[in-house]
Amino acid sequence: MIISNLQHFEKERHLWPAAIGRGIDYIVSRNLGEAEPGRYDLEGDNGQLMYANVQEVVTCPAAEQLAESHVVYTDIQFLIRGEEKLCFYKLHEGAKISDNKFDTHDVAFYESDPAQQETGVILQPGMFAVCFPSDVHRPNCTVTAPTANKKVVVKVHKDLLQL
Repeated sequence: MIISNLQHFEKERHLWPAAIGRGIDYIVSRNLGEAEPGRYDLEGDNGQLMYANVQEVVTCPAAEQLAESHVVYTDIQFLIRGEEKLCFYKLHEGAKISDNKFDTHDVAFYESDPAQQETGVILQPGMFAVCFPSDVHRPNCTVTAPTANKKVVVKVHKDLLQL
């Protein structure tokens, strides 16, 4: 997982895969923060290599939010407006999938495990988290009270992250 913000982006981008830097560049250069909710193709035919989902969501308590992971795409979760807690842990053998949609939607949802220690990060506008396939993440969680958030989630295909 990578956690950063626009303030540090240019100083840190050389540390990350080039496709992650391009994803952040697309958010900024295409003003995706001002775009209407929906899907925006960025790279590849019909955006199969990289696309963005502009979302408007209301946060909810972490206990009501499902943890998820992906196999094909890495997420760049970029907060435009509001605040959210993003909870995560590393995928492990004991993680129990409750709803496997890897084949149709590149997502699986996980059973809650009270013994699992999740780490929570508070995202403020201009901050982003990069969730790799090994990062089980629970986005859109309430910090103190439900907030109406706007965020951009850039989906980066695994082929763009190969060395």
